[in-house]
Amino acid sequence: MILPFGQSRSRPPERAILAPDEAGTPTVIASRPVSEVQNLQGEVLRSDAAIADLLLNLVRETAAARNDESKLLQVVCDFAFRAFTSATHHILAVRDGADVEFRPLIARSRAGDEPNVALSRTIVSRVLREGIAVLITHAQSGMADADSIALSGLQTAICAPLMHRGEAFGIIQLDIRRPGKGVFTKKHLDLLSVFASQVSLTLDHLYLYHQQRRALQSTISALVHSLNLKDPETAHHSERVQAVSLEIGRQLGLSDLEMEALSVAALLHDLGKQGIRDELLFKPDDLSPDERKEMARHAEHTQNILDKIEYPEHLRDVPKIAAYHHEKMNGTGPFGIAGEDIPRASRIISVADVFDALMSPRAYKDPLPIDKVVAILEKGKGDTWDKAVVHALRQSIPTLEATIYAIKPPATPPGDDTPPLDRAA
Repeated sequence: MILPFGQSRSRPPERAILAPDEAGTPTVIASRPVSEVQNLQGEVLRSDAAIADLLLNLVRETAAARNDESKLLQVVCDFAFRAFTSATHHILAVRDGADVEFRPLIARSRAGDEPNVALSRTIVSRVLREGIAVLITHAQSGMADADSIALSGLQTAICAPLMHRGEAFGIIQLDIRRPGKGVFTKKHLDLLSVFASQVSLTLDHLYLYHQQRRALQSTISALVHSLNLKDPETAHHSERVQAVSLEIGRQLGLSDLEMEALSVAALLHDLGKQGIRDELLFKPDDLSPDERKEMARHAEHTQNILDKIEYPEHLRDVPKIAAYHHEKMNGTGPFGIAGEDIPRASRIISVADVFDALMSPRAYKDPLPIDKVVAILEKGKGDTWDKAVVHALRQSIPTLEATIYAIKPPATPPGDDTPPLDRAA
């Protein structure tokens, strides 16, 4: 398994981590096949209550951080130094793409710095090839039956493979690099084997999560591309609505997961316009009442398209959020949903959608000045739009003017030339 993780803020700079054994190959004084981990786990849990508690906490904490690479690696690193109290350094490395070289995901000292590390190429190759965890030292040979290593200035380490379906994709190593810092024993080797097994499972889940996200992102990109082919202006409008929605979301203090759902739904909110007739979609004049009803069906088309995609748990409401962007607080929108029953993200997109539509030139209208756009939204808040969302938009105006709408539209001539809002959006 190759692990194409994203860039983690906690990751050390990428560099080659394996080095030739110029000063001689370290001595392996004990080993443990990974095939014995299942039996080892029970023994480790029964032999030491404190370690058992640590392992249970590891399971809980890695589960809680399973989709966040930075947090997950921090949990793994913290556990390593808590469980292996003599360790001075911790290294976790995975295969770098399709190459045989490895790159570190974790390379930390107990003091918290990120030292340059060079692992024994010979030892790592054996660990991966034979599927074994090893206890090693630079001491003299003839110590194979020793239960511990008297350090006396000698470097010692325990190293175990990370496995996926019988294939090694990385290693974990704990080092004692300074004399007088304690010893590693076969008991530590057994604990590392169990630890590596749990880390393998969590990294496997993270890999699958990233794979799912890449698949979803490619689907979203394909949908946006298809909309761009049908109507480039609607595609550009959707990108601006996404940016405005996210700025409003920041003002409202949405969580990271809420912001992600908002981002996807805002970008895809007009996807259903692909189901609208070209002569209606591109009509340069105002729409008739019947044509407005037909145009309003694009929200239903959006939901029907997006319902066909499989989403991760925190994005499962994206089809509904995107489809409800024309719902009104008074319940007179296409789906007849009112007030707090309208998802907050939909209420945000609704305001962002109208804001951009009125701020942007269209074939049937000129852009409005920002003060008039805000006045329209203020007039409709509470009845058409959520008051808190309109307020958050007002707070966002300086940022929006400085970024998305850097070129202000010209002043509108006197007269009531505001386009019907159903058409403007």
